[in-house]
Order: sequence, then structure tokens, then C-alpha cells
Amino acid sequence: MKSFTVPPSFRTPMILISCVLALTLGVVASSWMLSRFMLRIQHTTEKIITVKGVAERTVRADLGTFSCTVSVKSTVLENGYAGLAAATRMLRGKLAELGFNPDEIEDDSIDCSSVSKTVKIRENGKETSTDVFDYYLFIHTLRVRTARVDVMAQNAFKIYDLAAQKINISVTRPEYYISAPEQYKLELVDEASAAAAQRAATVAQKCGSRLGALLTARQGVIQITRPASNDTTDYGVYDTTSVDKVMRLVMTMDFALK
Repeated sequence: MKSFTVPPSFRTPMILISCVLALTLGVVASSWMLSRFMLRIQHTTEKIITVKGVAERTVRADLGTFSCTVSVKSTVLENGYAGLAAATRMLRGKLAELGFNPDEIEDDSIDCSSVSKTVKIRENGKETSTDVFDYYLFIHTLRVRTARVDVMAQNAFKIYDLAAQKINISVTRPEYYISAPEQYKLELVDEASAAAAQRAATVAQKCGSRLGALLTARQGVIQITRPASNDTTDYGVYDTTSVDKVMRLVMTMDFALK
């Protein structure tokens, strides 16, 4: 059998034809894949609706805390401790007078520290500075923790009446908490989800579509704020300054449209 050899004069056109065919097929295939991809994107965009639902609940704090501190200065340790004990007795008496029970009061800390002062000394014509003992500072802090938040709100700062008796006293700002916020979480999720679903159904109807299946649901963090406040953060707000609080939750939901 004789083999057939393509003459050199035909090789170049055939190579060019093959390249053109391969390039054409590649462009057609790429165009088809790109059109399918765009169709999928368009289909997804047109068939999904994203909505947010909000639920709020007004809740009253059921736990409150604050701290009060008495302090005494003395250059003698024994006198300082005696003076601190007397000031603490007067503080406990004032707390009882204001309606706080003994089981609502706990010792937080007792501290004694040495305080120095800087004096200047001139010697051999030169002035130098040095620290020398000035006095001892004695501090006793009591912490009040109560479920009677109304009593605390009305009376916490009345403890400053002790200043009239020459007692060095300081009181922290009262803080108010919800002891079990989780008990409201499921209710907020249910209400926010229902609000989102209702909003999605309304939008779908206005657009001439019908609401389909729920695709995804994302729960935001619970924000606990003062009434009439718009404070929010990504990690959640927990206001402790007010007795009455507003718990707020946002649900973000994706629905299919028919």
C-alpha cells in the first residue's frame, strides 16, 4: 500500500482552517456558558425576596446593684481602723433606715494604703525632692444587690446625707438588670419572624407574585436599651441606667417567589 503525503502547498491552508474552526467553536461554547450563567443570576435575583421583621418588648428590670464606700484618713493605724469601723456602722444604719435589708448588703472590699507626699529639702546649697509618709487611707466598700428596684431608685443617693455628719462617702450610679432575658428571646423571635413573613407576603402580592418557601433566616442580636433610644451595635447593647427597658430583635429572612 502506498502512503499519501499532503503536499507542502496544502499544509498551511489546512492549519489555518483548523485554527479558525477551533476558535469559532471556543467562542460559541463560551458565549453559551456565559448566557447560562447570566440567566441563572437573573433567575435567582428575580425569584428571591429579602425582608426584615422587628419585634420589641418593654421590660422592667428585676435586679439592681450599687456600691457605697466610706473612707477615713489617719496617721495612726489603730485610730484609722477604729474610725473606719465607726463610719461603716453609720453607713449600715443609713442603709437600714432607707429600707435595705441586711441580706441585700454584702462586704465588697476593705483596704488600707499608705499615702506619701513630696517634700523639698535644701542641703549644701542644693534642693532635692523626696517622698515621705503623710497618712494612712482606710476604705470600706459595701455592695447592695436587691430585687426591689423601686426602693433602690428612690433611695440610693440619699446615702449622701451622711456627709452632713462628716463621713467621707461615695456612691456609684445604680445599675438595673433583667435577671433572665432568655425568657423573652423565643417570644421576640416568634414575633419578628411573623412580622417578616407578613411583610414579604404584602410585597409579593403588590408585585403580582405569590410567596414561596422560606430559604434562609438570620437572627440579629438582642438590643436592650432605654425607652425612646435608637442605640444599636453589632454585638448588642445592654443599658443598665434605666429601670424600664426596651428589648429589640431583628430577623432577616429570604423567601422564594412563585
